[in-house]
Amino acid sequence: MSVTAFSSDFGSEGASIAHQIAQRLGLTMLDHSNVLDRLAGHGFTLPDEIGTGRSGQALQENNWRLHKIGKIISSEILFLAQKNNMMLLSPYAPYLLAGIAHIPRIRVRASLRQRTANIAAASECGEAVASQKIHAEDAKTNLVLASCFGVDSPDRPEHFDLIADTGWLTPHEWTEQILELVQDDDFLPTSSSLNKLRALASGAAAPAFSWGGRAGPEQACASC
Repeated sequence: MSVTAFSSDFGSEGASIAHQIAQRLGLTMLDHSNVLDRLAGHGFTLPDEIGTGRSGQALQENNWRLHKIGKIISSEILFLAQKNNMMLLSPYAPYLLAGIAHIPRIRVRASLRQRTANIAAASECGEAVASQKIHAEDAKTNLVLASCFGVDSPDRPEHFDLIADTGWLTPHEWTEQILELVQDDDFLPTSSSLNKLRALASGAAAPAFSWGGRAGPEQACASC
Protein backbone atom coordinates (compact mmCIF):
# COMPACT_ATOMS: atom_id res chain seq x y z
CA MET A 1 0.00 0.00 0.00
CA SER A 2 1.25 3.50 -0.84
CA VAL A 3 -1.34 5.99 0.40
CA THR A 4 -4.64 5.90 2.27
CA ALA A 5 -7.10 8.80 1.97
CA PHE A 6 -9.08 9.09 5.19
CA SER A 7 -11.88 11.54 5.99
CA SER A 8 -14.30 11.72 8.89
CA ASP A 9 -17.26 13.71 10.13
CA PHE A 10 -16.47 16.08 12.98
CA GLY A 11 -17.27 14.20 16.19
CA SER A 12 -17.48 10.74 14.61
CA GLU A 13 -14.23 9.45 16.23
CA GLY A 14 -12.69 8.98 12.80
CA ALA A 15 -9.40 10.60 13.80
CA SER A 16 -8.97 8.01 16.55
CA ILE A 17 -9.51 5.18 14.05
CA ALA A 18 -7.10 6.74 11.55
CA HIS A 19 -4.34 7.15 14.12
CA GLN A 20 -4.73 3.54 15.28
CA ILE A 21 -4.47 2.30 11.71
CA ALA A 22 -1.43 4.47 10.98
CA GLN A 23 0.29 3.21 14.12
CA ARG A 24 -0.48 -0.44 13.38
CA LEU A 25 0.73 -0.20 9.78
CA GLY A 26 3.68 2.06 10.47
CA LEU A 27 2.30 4.83 8.27
CA THR A 28 3.40 8.44 8.47
CA MET A 29 0.31 10.47 9.34
CA LEU A 30 -0.39 13.74 7.58
CA ASP A 31 -3.56 15.02 9.22
CA HIS A 32 -5.66 18.11 8.63
CA SER A 33 -3.85 20.23 11.22
CA ASN A 34 -0.49 19.21 9.73
CA VAL A 35 -1.79 20.16 6.30
CA LEU A 36 -2.91 23.60 7.48
CA ASP A 37 0.39 24.16 9.32
CA ARG A 38 2.36 23.31 6.20
CA LEU A 39 0.19 25.59 4.09
CA ALA A 40 0.57 28.45 6.55
CA GLY A 41 4.33 28.10 6.12
CA HIS A 42 3.78 28.72 2.40
CA GLY A 43 1.56 31.72 3.06
CA PHE A 44 -1.77 29.99 2.31
CA THR A 45 -4.59 29.58 4.80
CA LEU A 46 -8.22 28.61 4.48
CA PRO A 47 -10.61 31.43 5.45
CA ASP A 48 -12.24 31.22 8.87
CA GLU A 49 -15.63 31.75 7.29
CA ILE A 50 -16.77 31.19 3.73
CA GLY A 51 -19.78 33.27 2.80
CA THR A 52 -22.40 32.10 0.35
CA GLY A 53 -22.92 35.51 -1.22
CA ARG A 54 -19.45 36.12 -2.62
CA SER A 55 -18.79 37.62 -6.01
CA GLY A 56 -17.58 35.54 -8.93
CA GLN A 57 -14.11 37.06 -8.51
CA ALA A 58 -13.97 36.06 -4.83
CA LEU A 59 -15.01 32.52 -5.71
CA GLN A 60 -12.35 32.34 -8.41
CA GLU A 61 -9.69 33.56 -5.96
CA ASN A 62 -10.78 30.94 -3.43
CA ASN A 63 -10.66 28.21 -6.07
CA TRP A 64 -7.16 29.27 -7.04
CA ARG A 65 -6.11 29.14 -3.39
CA LEU A 66 -7.31 25.55 -3.17
CA HIS A 67 -5.57 24.76 -6.44
CA LYS A 68 -2.28 25.89 -4.89
CA ILE A 69 -3.12 24.01 -1.70
CA GLY A 70 -3.63 20.83 -3.71
CA LYS A 71 -0.26 21.17 -5.42
CA ILE A 72 1.54 21.73 -2.12
CA ILE A 73 -0.16 18.76 -0.47
CA SER A 74 0.55 16.57 -3.48
CA SER A 75 4.25 17.33 -3.13
CA GLU A 76 4.09 16.06 0.45
CA ILE A 77 2.21 12.99 -0.75
CA LEU A 78 4.81 12.29 -3.41
CA PHE A 79 7.69 12.43 -0.95
CA LEU A 80 5.99 10.12 1.54
CA ALA A 81 4.42 7.79 -1.03
CA GLN A 82 7.86 6.94 -2.41
CA LYS A 83 8.48 5.32 0.97
CA ASN A 84 5.10 3.54 0.87
CA ASN A 85 4.05 4.73 4.32
CA MET A 86 1.51 7.53 4.01
CA MET A 87 -1.94 8.33 5.39
CA LEU A 88 -3.70 11.60 4.57
CA LEU A 89 -6.40 12.45 7.13
CA SER A 90 -8.53 15.40 6.00
CA PRO A 91 -12.11 16.09 4.88
CA TYR A 92 -10.60 16.88 1.47
CA ALA A 93 -8.31 13.84 1.24
CA PRO A 94 -10.39 11.77 -1.25
CA TYR A 95 -10.69 14.76 -3.58
CA LEU A 96 -7.09 15.94 -3.32
CA LEU A 97 -6.11 12.43 -4.42
CA ALA A 98 -8.67 12.11 -7.20
CA GLY A 99 -7.32 10.40 -10.29
CA ILE A 100 -4.82 8.17 -8.48
CA ALA A 101 -5.62 4.46 -8.55
CA HIS A 102 -4.97 1.90 -5.81
CA ILE A 103 -5.67 4.27 -2.93
CA PRO A 104 -8.28 3.21 -0.34
CA ARG A 105 -10.72 6.06 0.24
CA ILE A 106 -12.34 5.72 3.64
CA ARG A 107 -14.88 7.89 5.43
CA VAL A 108 -16.04 7.66 9.05
CA ARG A 109 -19.49 8.94 9.92
CA ALA A 110 -21.97 8.86 12.80
CA SER A 111 -25.46 10.14 13.50
CA LEU A 112 -25.82 13.78 14.54
CA ARG A 113 -27.01 12.64 17.97
CA GLN A 114 -23.94 10.50 18.50
CA ARG A 115 -21.58 13.18 17.19
CA THR A 116 -23.18 15.72 19.53
CA ALA A 117 -22.72 13.42 22.52
CA ASN A 118 -19.09 12.74 21.56
CA ILE A 119 -18.23 16.44 21.20
CA ALA A 120 -20.05 17.36 24.41
CA ALA A 121 -18.07 14.73 26.33
CA ALA A 122 -14.73 15.59 24.72
CA SER A 123 -15.16 19.36 25.11
CA GLU A 124 -16.95 19.21 28.47
CA CYS A 125 -19.74 21.42 27.16
CA GLY A 126 -23.49 21.18 26.84
CA GLU A 127 -25.15 19.49 23.88
CA ALA A 128 -26.42 22.82 22.52
CA VAL A 129 -22.85 24.16 22.30
CA ALA A 130 -21.62 20.86 20.84
CA SER A 131 -24.35 20.97 18.18
CA GLN A 132 -23.33 24.53 17.22
CA LYS A 133 -19.71 23.42 16.81
CA ILE A 134 -20.74 20.52 14.59
CA HIS A 135 -22.96 22.66 12.37
CA ALA A 136 -20.20 25.28 11.98
CA GLU A 137 -17.59 22.66 11.02
CA ASP A 138 -19.95 20.87 8.63
CA ALA A 139 -20.96 24.12 6.93
CA LYS A 140 -17.35 25.15 6.37
CA THR A 141 -16.33 21.75 5.04
CA ASN A 142 -19.33 21.47 2.73
CA LEU A 143 -18.82 24.94 1.30
CA VAL A 144 -15.17 24.24 0.53
CA LEU A 145 -16.05 20.91 -1.08
CA ALA A 146 -18.81 22.49 -3.18
CA SER A 147 -17.05 25.69 -4.28
CA CYS A 148 -13.54 24.34 -4.72
CA PHE A 149 -13.92 20.66 -5.58
CA GLY A 150 -17.34 20.59 -7.24
CA VAL A 151 -18.63 18.12 -4.64
CA ASP A 152 -22.24 18.93 -3.74
CA SER A 153 -23.00 15.61 -2.01
CA PRO A 154 -20.00 14.44 0.04
CA ASP A 155 -22.12 11.66 1.55
CA ARG A 156 -22.42 9.80 -1.75
CA PRO A 157 -21.07 6.27 -1.17
CA GLU A 158 -19.45 6.05 -4.61
CA HIS A 159 -16.87 8.61 -3.44
CA PHE A 160 -15.41 5.99 -1.09
CA ASP A 161 -14.30 2.39 -0.86
CA LEU A 162 -15.73 2.17 2.66
CA ILE A 163 -18.04 4.28 4.82
CA ALA A 164 -17.60 3.32 8.46
CA ASP A 165 -20.52 4.22 10.74
CA THR A 166 -19.40 4.25 14.38
CA GLY A 167 -23.01 3.81 15.43
CA TRP A 168 -22.91 0.36 13.88
CA LEU A 169 -19.48 -0.89 14.97
CA THR A 170 -17.19 0.53 17.63
CA PRO A 171 -14.04 2.46 16.60
CA HIS A 172 -11.94 -0.56 17.60
CA GLU A 173 -14.04 -2.91 15.46
CA TRP A 174 -13.82 -0.53 12.49
CA THR A 175 -10.07 -0.31 12.94
CA GLU A 176 -9.81 -4.08 12.45
CA GLN A 177 -12.14 -4.04 9.44
CA ILE A 178 -10.23 -1.21 7.76
CA LEU A 179 -6.86 -2.83 8.43
CA GLU A 180 -8.08 -5.84 6.47
CA LEU A 181 -9.27 -3.64 3.59
CA VAL A 182 -6.14 -1.52 3.15
CA GLN A 183 -3.87 -4.57 3.09
CA ASP A 184 -5.81 -6.13 0.23
CA ASP A 185 -3.79 -6.82 -2.93
CA ASP A 186 -6.11 -4.52 -4.91
CA PHE A 187 -4.63 -1.55 -3.07
CA LEU A 188 -0.95 -2.38 -3.39
CA PRO A 189 0.93 0.36 -5.24
CA THR A 190 1.50 -0.17 -8.94
CA SER A 191 3.75 1.62 -11.41
CA SER A 192 0.63 3.27 -12.83
CA SER A 193 -0.58 4.66 -9.51
CA LEU A 194 2.90 5.88 -8.54
CA ASN A 195 3.27 7.56 -11.94
CA LYS A 196 0.01 9.37 -11.31
CA LEU A 197 1.35 10.56 -7.95
CA ARG A 198 4.45 11.92 -9.65
CA ALA A 199 2.37 13.62 -12.34
CA LEU A 200 0.13 15.18 -9.71
CA ALA A 201 3.07 16.53 -7.75
CA SER A 202 4.72 17.95 -10.86
CA GLY A 203 1.54 19.68 -12.01
CA ALA A 204 1.15 17.43 -15.05
CA ALA A 205 -2.22 16.24 -13.74
CA ALA A 206 -3.76 19.72 -13.60
CA PRO A 207 -7.20 18.51 -14.85
CA ALA A 208 -7.62 16.75 -11.50
CA PHE A 209 -8.01 20.24 -10.02
CA SER A 210 -10.53 21.66 -12.48
CA TRP A 211 -13.22 23.40 -10.50
CA GLY A 212 -16.48 22.61 -12.23
CA GLY A 213 -16.66 19.28 -13.97
CA ARG A 214 -13.88 17.65 -12.00
CA ALA A 215 -13.85 13.84 -12.12
CA GLY A 216 -14.71 12.34 -8.75
CA PRO A 217 -13.03 9.41 -7.06
CA GLU A 218 -15.84 7.14 -8.22
CA GLN A 219 -14.70 7.73 -11.81
CA ALA A 220 -11.00 7.69 -11.04
CA CYS A 221 -11.25 4.35 -9.26
CA ALA A 222 -13.34 2.58 -11.85
CA SER A 223 -10.33 0.43 -12.77
CA CYS A 224 -9.00 -0.11 -9.23
